[in-house]
Amino acid sequence: MSNLDLARALIEVVRGFGVIDFCVCSGSRNAPLIAVVDRAYSFVDERSAAFFALGRAKRDERPVAVITTSGTAAAELLPAAIEAYYSGTPLVLITADRPARYRGTGAPQAIEQSSIFGVYAERSLRDWNRLMPLHINVEFDEPLL
Repeated sequence: MSNLDLARALIEVVRGFGVIDFCVCSGSRNAPLIAVVDRAYSFVDERSAAFFALGRAKRDERPVAVITTSGTAAAELLPAAIEAYYSGTPLVLITADRPARYRGTGAPQAIEQSSIFGVYAERSLRDWNRLMPLHINVEFDEPLL
């Protein structure tokens, strides 16, 4: 399955959860996701994007997604994830990642991000109850597009 096919399938699943609004922080690793999202709010700062998405989700009472690139960009979503957890707000956090084989090698932007939000986000698509954030960490290998 190509990166674009994986991205398309993931975005369709997220849309199935009721997500209409996407907040995007562009980077190279999340290029496949950005390529398949037809309309989005664009941000240069991940923390701002996450809090904007949190506000939209609270206002509209439906899930809003944030899409980031890999590494420390994902970590910037933690404060909004905690707020969403304690307020019962359905926030979808989609983090692009390098393949697992890069972890622990010193490769740039390769951190342990698959469970970075700990108890503050659900990681199972099947078990998500929309009363807390959902974290989807998707690995993309080269070539990205």
